Amino acid sequence: MLELENARVIGMGNDRRVYQDPNDPHRCIKVPRYPDKGSRQNEREQRYFEGLVRRGMRDWSYVPAYHGSVATAEGLGLVFDLILDSDGSTSRRLREVHLETPERLSTEVLVSELANLYRYLEKRWLIPSDLNDRNIVVQFSDDQPPRLWLIDGISNPDFIPLATSVAWLARRKVARRYRHFLKKLVKGGQLSPDDYQALEARLWG
Repeated sequence: MLELENARVIGMGNDRRVYQDPNDPHRCIKVPRYPDKGSRQNEREQRYFEGLVRRGMRDWSYVPAYHGSVATAEGLGLVFDLILDSDGSTSRRLREVHLETPERLSTEVLVSELANLYRYLEKRWLIPSDLNDRNIVVQFSDDQPPRLWLIDGISNPDFIPLATSVAWLARRKVARRYRHFLKKLVKGGQLSPDDYQALEARLWG
């Protein structure tokens, strides 16, 4: 059983806590915040990602790679790649970058990466259950343009999850949720209305 008592906490949500893996600093472990209750989000995400692995998922270029589960003192832990900047620091959320260092992410790069992220999800019919500027981080590298990563909120919470195994249903769901996400970015000031219209024409025109 993996002990996380002295591991570094890198994130926390309503349902889960995220640690840097004490055995591999390039990975993270998501565990329930309340071990006695478990975590429905962890259980749903585990089913979804194990289904992706069975489906032969190999391209983890915009979603952190899944490395299975591990028993911890805090309950079942899900192991993923940890997205790091080239200086070794944990990549920050899109919201934080927008508020703290907006000059590091140009509008041109943001629009391009938003288009790339959508095409990645749509092509592989990966369904985002929760798309927002807190679940997306911006990775800064010395030798590459900034990249967006969707680090959380990927699963299909539907009671009868047909879209998980039916490509055209999944793609419709991805498109609907991504449009809603882009509108939230406009409301939050990360995208201008003109940028939104340009992206909509680029992706669905």
